[in-house]
Amino acid sequence: MSAPEAHEITRLLRNWRAEKDSATLYAALARLDRDPHQRRVYEALSRAEARHAAFWEERLRVAGRPAPAFRPSVRTAVLIQLARHLGIGFVVPSVIAREMHDHDDYTTQEDARVAGLAREEHGHAAALRRRSNAGLGNNLRAAVLGANDGLASNFCLMMGVAGAGSPGPTVLLSGFAGLVAGACSMALGEWLSVTNARELAISQQDREVGTRATRPLDAQLGSPAEATSAASFSFGLFALGAFIPLLPFCVLPARLATAGSIALSIAALFLLGVTTSLFNARPPLFAGLRQVAIGAAAAAVTYLAGRAFGALTGAAL
Repeated sequence: MSAPEAHEITRLLRNWRAEKDSATLYAALARLDRDPHQRRVYEALSRAEARHAAFWEERLRVAGRPAPAFRPSVRTAVLIQLARHLGIGFVVPSVIAREMHDHDDYTTQEDARVAGLAREEHGHAAALRRRSNAGLGNNLRAAVLGANDGLASNFCLMMGVAGAGSPGPTVLLSGFAGLVAGACSMALGEWLSVTNARELAISQQDREVGTRATRPLDAQLGSPAEATSAASFSFGLFALGAFIPLLPFCVLPARLATAGSIALSIAALFLLGVTTSLFNARPPLFAGLRQVAIGAAAAAVTYLAGRAFGALTGAAL
């Protein structure tokens, strides 16, 4: 088989698997949803994705490569379990991301465009946005990002201090200071964001009294209690992530603490990257390795910067 032919078979198989995964996921969501109307929506989406899969299966047959036995991907299996235990709304953002990824992918493929697959995938995403409550999924995404911010920033800070040749207690102190300062900064930023948005809306409504645009404020923006809750949430998530590179310095011997911090932080970066693949439709391995590469590169830069500063000041070992 020539290289172009092999590339074409790979494309057809990738599309077929993606559609089979989507059909399987929607069928599972239909079984899990208790709302009869929403259940019918998911059943219709599952049938549509099955038709798409049949389209690619026929293309494979014409190309002389029958479709192989299908097994749901790890991502699909995880999403089904999350929907079963945490609710369908928990996974909706990930499903929408998958549909939009398929839409973007199909717009570059002539046969998919001619068959109307790109347009239909965009319609699927629109249907999910209209009829599904994605609040829980958005909260999970915010949680992952908050924890990642704490992990990455404190990991880089501690590696910079370690690079300068500082002893373990100093690195531990810098990490603890980074955790508290960063978490407080995140909480303050979240509180100010919600509060300022509310105050801006109040000032606008004061100028629009009696107009049709005026609605009860609490229906549009978070209350002061919600601003405080959001600030506490941000504080906790940042602190949780920032504690990860700190932990080995608390429990390991001094000679192993830096290596342990690096190993634990890289493992956590990979896990967070895999988790983000639920929202961005990237392959889990790719998302995890990308997260590790970016985080490790940033930590390496700060380590070298600390090393250079330590050498200039005579503090490096």
